Amino acid sequence: MRVVYVVLFCHFLTAFTALGMPLFMPRMLSDLAQGDAQYLIGIMFVLPPLCAALTAPWWGRFADRYGKKKSLLRAQLGLTIGFLLSGFAGTLWFFCLGLIVQGICGGTLAASNAYLSSKYKGESLANSLNLTQCSARLALITAPALLGLLTEVLEPLHIYRYLSLLPFGAFLMSAFLQADKTIVKSKNPSQKYKLQKKNFTQLLFLQFLFCFAMVVTFPYFLPYVNALGKTSDSMVGFYYSLPHLVYLLLFIFMGKFAFSATHRSLFGFLLLGIAGVGQFSLQNINALIVYRLLFGLGMLFCYSGLHLLLSHQLHQNQSGLYFGRFDAWGKWAGVFAGLIASFIGQYFSLHWVFLLSSFTCFTAILILLIGTKGTSGNDNEKT
Repeated sequence: MRVVYVVLFCHFLTAFTALGMPLFMPRMLSDLAQGDAQYLIGIMFVLPPLCAALTAPWWGRFADRYGKKKSLLRAQLGLTIGFLLSGFAGTLWFFCLGLIVQGICGGTLAASNAYLSSKYKGESLANSLNLTQCSARLALITAPALLGLLTEVLEPLHIYRYLSLLPFGAFLMSAFLQADKTIVKSKNPSQKYKLQKKNFTQLLFLQFLFCFAMVVTFPYFLPYVNALGKTSDSMVGFYYSLPHLVYLLLFIFMGKFAFSATHRSLFGFLLLGIAGVGQFSLQNINALIVYRLLFGLGMLFCYSGLHLLLSHQLHQNQSGLYFGRFDAWGKWAGVFAGLIASFIGQYFSLHWVFLLSSFTCFTAILILLIGTKGTSGNDNEKT
């Protein structure tokens, strides 16, 4: 478990900035862009995940060939450089360069999970994946509120300079981790591997829909809350991070539920869909906390179900590639979600992103139901 704790702590250090700062993108763009920068928010929001989506499979192959520890160190150092570039940006184009470097050279979640896959298998790996999401949720809980307070005394762009020390610290700590062994690829994949590959394709679609449903509500969450009722940046950060607090507090109880991976995912998507409809229908800020809590429960069950499905479908020889592709589909979802959110934010009410999130969740439910009928009796993954 010492390895898990070190990886989790290092992932938290890198996720704190990468997941917390985009919430304050409107503030940063207002300083860099002349005139109305509303249309740029969604575009800048998707730039890092776009670059990450293009490079994640390649970095996965890099991890399988040269070692997952080396890939983890590469990701942490890349984020350090990207944060420094963003922190010293004096123009919009230089800030774009920093975001591009963050996307191309980042990917610490996939790199961390791939490294853990060299140490754990099956349900133990699924639990480890839940823990890495726990570190990400912890970052999303603490970062918005703390960074919201910092934006009241410091320029958001300048905060990047100081936060670059976090991934660099993770890089120094990870350097002492035990190196993993690279595995020679099999030239004659088994029939079981071919079946896993088929199921993995369905899992990639579910990952895409899940990430899209979450991310499409993020870029304009700050102006959305302000439209419901004027409040401070720190309170917006609280509402933003509340679903992640639910995950952090309740994920340890997931082992007590004797649900299959498919049933967990179904229940999670259903809760996310209901929460999205609720936030779409809100006219004031009073009931927002209820739907954010429901949103958090949906995240909890979706992550648990999808991670359990993933842990049973990994091929040992290509775990780095699998995690790279899994992460890439999540990033592509973020790209499309950010672009669509930008379009909706420009021409429609900000409430509509939540309705779109719900529609995406119900589409995922349909895919799961069809997949369950096609593989009846094969979903026996229990925790």
